Amino acid sequence: MDDDRLDRRLSALKGELALLRPPPEVERGLAAAIAKAQRASPTSSAANLKPNRLAPTSHQRWLAWPLALAAALGIITWTLRSPTPDETAPERMPTVRAATDFIPVVPVADIARTRGAYVVSTQVPRTMLADFGLPVSPARAAETVASELLVRPDGTVLAVRFFE
Repeated sequence: MDDDRLDRRLSALKGELALLRPPPEVERGLAAAIAKAQRASPTSSAANLKPNRLAPTSHQRWLAWPLALAAALGIITWTLRSPTPDETAPERMPTVRAATDFIPVVPVADIARTRGAYVVSTQVPRTMLADFGLPVSPARAAETVASELLVRPDGTVLAVRFFE
């Protein structure tokens, strides 16, 4: 999953969460508890002039919920992120020697600017060799040939090399 798609999905989730409201009885209970706590806290007491550093204040308690939600969303995002092809594909060495170096399909400058390209092993028709100016035996034209494609994350083929 690319970063833009993940950003769009998280924005949609944020929008849905913003629309959620607690049930009316929960909201009334919270309002009553806040009002009771405000009435019960004496403001002139000498004991209240010295703050208790261990007991969380009401501001700190209200801050805990958004922080917990942000941490949970961060963990979910990190867990659900899709690994890049480099992380998932074990590096394999071809069992046969490369018959060609990578042959660019797009301008070399485009290849140099590409980040996150990966190599895909595949079989292609032997007649594809002729498209790149390589000799093809008519007797073997119906066979396939092992190849590797250098591919951008969006699926665009950047270069190809053939194995014999």
